Amino acid sequence: MKTLGCEAIVQHVVHPGGGKGGTAVTPRSRSIVLGIALVGALIGAIAAGGCSRSEPGHVLDEAQQAGRGAQTFRHASEDYFHDMDRGVALTQEEIAGRNMWLVWSGGNDRFWDDMTNFTFGAFDLLKSISSHPSQGYSRDTRWSYLGLLNEPCFEKPTGPDPKRFNLWLDQRVKDCPADPFENEQAYPGVKTGARGTTFSSGEKLPVGSYYGYPTGIIGLRLFPNPAFDEKAAKAWDAQRYYTDPKYYNRADLVRPYRVGMACGFCHVGPSPIRPPGDPAHPQWPELSSTVGAQYMWVDVHP
Repeated sequence: MKTLGCEAIVQHVVHPGGGKGGTAVTPRSRSIVLGIALVGALIGAIAAGGCSRSEPGHVLDEAQQAGRGAQTFRHASEDYFHDMDRGVALTQEEIAGRNMWLVWSGGNDRFWDDMTNFTFGAFDLLKSISSHPSQGYSRDTRWSYLGLLNEPCFEKPTGPDPKRFNLWLDQRVKDCPADPFENEQAYPGVKTGARGTTFSSGEKLPVGSYYGYPTGIIGLRLFPNPAFDEKAAKAWDAQRYYTDPKYYNRADLVRPYRVGMACGFCHVGPSPIRPPGDPAHPQWPELSSTVGAQYMWVDVHP
């Protein structure tokens, strides 16, 4: 029996036509390969971990590698989400707990980036938070197409964002208060790899906050990718990232950002007491932080 390597498997699954005539991943076919890709990626990750010499409890994460201790990651106390959960009164400790639930991803942006790399882009949260015209879905249709909850105070982008390496990401409504958790001075992120680098083009990859930037989807946070160095920046082409399968399926593609997933991504849902008038554009009083993301699509979309 012929054994297929990782790239050959992706070629057969993602491009069933094979070779140059293969079929590119479309928004709808992406949902079909998602389950297959994730299972394959997890098996690969487990197998790779089994071959590692590192002992459990002795593997350092990026924060530890950078010399950051747990005490340097303080809880956020701002009551930014006070309108959620029917405006229930919370203690300061409970406010900090809800904040953690909704915006703290604990460094798992590294894991989700690995999942993207292991699947050669078949699973890519950076595209899930995008609204490029070629994708077939956007912020306006995210609820009906993916079952994901849009974060209030954002709107659909009308073009590439030069401040985000020309990605088509949700834009914050100007009359809304700032997200306090993205404050790099209050919550300094982990300075590692290329973070904090100014490239020859004049663009800068910030260090960012350890809570990341809001993405426009509740529970998903955006982090500068420390692997995005000068070489990666020169090779980066946002337009081709959205439209060219030969580019976005490359095994060596380095994206400028990683996406972290907070607990709230799977737990925030429409309030059963006061459901959103428009579920595609909910307001904070219409959302519950614990009822569950019951409308999220994880199988083939009809």
